[in-house]
Formats: sequence, C-alpha cells, structure tokens
Amino acid sequence: MPSGLTGSETFRLLAQVIDLRQTAHERIAGNLAHQDTPGYQARRLEFESALKSAVGEPGRLKPAATRPGHIGAGGGDAIASVHGTETTVRSGAGKDGNTVSPEDEMARLAQNALMFDAAAQLIGSKYRSLKEVIREGR
Repeated sequence: MPSGLTGSETFRLLAQVIDLRQTAHERIAGNLAHQDTPGYQARRLEFESALKSAVGEPGRLKPAATRPGHIGAGGGDAIASVHGTETTVRSGAGKDGNTVSPEDEMARLAQNALMFDAAAQLIGSKYRSLKEVIREGR
C-alpha cells in the first residue's frame, strides 16, 4: 500500500480494488464464455493507472478540501470515483472475427484472482488489527 494513506483511505482503496477486480473477473469470464462466438470482440477493464493517479505518488498527498469552498481540492473521493475504462480487443481476430484468446484470458484470470486475493487478505488483516486494538481498549 502506498505510504501516506490514512487508515480509512487504505480501507477505501482496498475495497475499491476488490470491487474493480470483481468487475474485471466478470469481463474475463464473459470473454471465455464467448470464445466460440463468431465476431465477438474480447473486452478488458483497465483501471490500474487511474487508481494510481487517484491515490497519488508515494509520499505526495493529493490536496483535500477541509472546509466548504476550498479551491483546487478536486472535490469528492478520488478513490471511489475510479470505475475503470472498458476497451475492446480488435487485434488477433481469427477467421470468424473473434478476438478471444483462451490462453490469454486464462492467464489474465489467474493474475486477477491473485491480485483479488491479495487485496482481500490485506483488508482482512487491517480488520483483524482494528479488532485487536478495540479489544485491548487502546
């Protein structure tokens, strides 16, 4: 996780990552389901660069409005505003015009699942730590 994030920002970031990974999983599963559909173009959900931009560079916090009327704070929650961009794969079409590569999709599925699991484990760890702090009365 990027340094400089508060605890609540880290929770929001991890929750958004989990949501985006779930949506990416749905796109990949849809591509695999249509691998034999003539003319189908594979779809991708791109969100990593937008999420990095919303978080900001490590050690450099994005401006935040602390009072109504502040100028240049960007307004709203930058992390929650990241929904990703859906693109279609137009290259690599077979004779039937289908652009799904089952091998590529399975690799993307495995990578996405690993990243989803990592985010889920991190958020679980954060919740366990919070629960322990509450239990000890700190």
